Amino acid sequence: MNSVAVNKELNISKKTSFLKGLGNSASLLLIAAMFILGSIVALSFDIPIKTVMGGYSYDVLVILIVMELFTNLIAETGIMQLLAIKIAEFSKGQKRMCLILFGGMMFLISSCLNNITAVMMILPIVFVLLKTLEVDRKYVCVFFAAILALSNTGGAASPVGDFPAIVIMTSGITDFLSYLTHAFPLFAITSVALLSIWGLSVKKERDDGAVRSLAVSNLKSQYKNINIRFDVLKWLGLIFIGMFLAWSFVPQNMVPPEAIAILGYGIAVVVCSLKKVKVAQCMDMKSVLTIASFLFFAQVISQTGLLNMLANFLQTNISNPKLLIMVIMVITSVVAGIFSAGPAAAAMMPVIIELCNGPLSAQSDWIAVAYAAAICAGSSMFMWSATAGFILSNKVNAAGIEEAPGKKATWGVAQYMKYGLLNYVVQLSIALIVMAIVL
Repeated sequence: MNSVAVNKELNISKKTSFLKGLGNSASLLLIAAMFILGSIVALSFDIPIKTVMGGYSYDVLVILIVMELFTNLIAETGIMQLLAIKIAEFSKGQKRMCLILFGGMMFLISSCLNNITAVMMILPIVFVLLKTLEVDRKYVCVFFAAILALSNTGGAASPVGDFPAIVIMTSGITDFLSYLTHAFPLFAITSVALLSIWGLSVKKERDDGAVRSLAVSNLKSQYKNINIRFDVLKWLGLIFIGMFLAWSFVPQNMVPPEAIAILGYGIAVVVCSLKKVKVAQCMDMKSVLTIASFLFFAQVISQTGLLNMLANFLQTNISNPKLLIMVIMVITSVVAGIFSAGPAAAAMMPVIIELCNGPLSAQSDWIAVAYAAAICAGSSMFMWSATAGFILSNKVNAAGIEEAPGKKATWGVAQYMKYGLLNYVVQLSIALIVMAIVL
């Protein structure tokens, strides 16, 4: 190899290392930037930081942390691995069916559990299956584009699915049961549409199925010794149902949602301890600090009064309530796409509250869902927009899936771009059509 080629290879290696290091530090830099920028804005508007923290949404953080820890307990039972294996068996390794079934599973899991944890639960099984199947670059891109979008629709389908939904639930503009009954059907329909579009883009196999049978057999052999703790799972299920019922029917001014979450988790830990199930809990504090920084910045902006001015401006200049909501949905979706779902959910919430306290108070349940749908659509636009985007990308790239013999598949910002834009258009279009009908 000549010196030019060697130098070129070294430069590529250095560039890759630099980008990888930047990617690893990006979340920490974002956290610091949000806190610093928020503090600068507060001081510029002569807003005491103590006043900002007095209105801080601690309840959102508490629910987010507790639900992730509760998810860890469920993961210890092995039920997710069993479900994934059953899906692989049922699909018989057919690529289109794998996409539809795993996508549907992702929607349902994300509607109950934290997006990131839900993604992490099914990935090991998915990777084993895809490594054995003969997949190409297009299938890898389509499969994980669908998984990412469906983790977002699932997260928005219930009040505890993901950060934006939790922000809405604790805002007071709707209650747990109203949000669930309005949102779940909308996001279920959206998920079916996405699965239909991406499923049809996958060509049906015309082989004898030998490779697919081998893939399923390989998956089953790797997880044949898995021990499913149904004795623990039934108790965790009952506790989770109890939490849902409490969130639905107990008034928030009597027992706030975060108190119900803590109580449920406490009972679950006791059950797991008595059943000799591992209860050592851990979580990614970077995600907690990221959300904390978004909430801080949003509270600062709220204290400036700028968002209230925006809400008043929109209401003054757009007299048609239906059109007003649709304009806000588009604005919110673009903000969520560019700046990610977390900042958008926290920053735009005061605008939604201002609107719900005004002439649109009778439609507050649907407005809450419209807001969630806009954030959900925006969070599917780019890789960085989604809560689980970069984590999913890193795991896929590290899995070693081959798109051709000897060639590892890569899936990142560039590969997701066109798929993400289609996810965004489909999700926002369905949401706007539904709102045009129901409002």
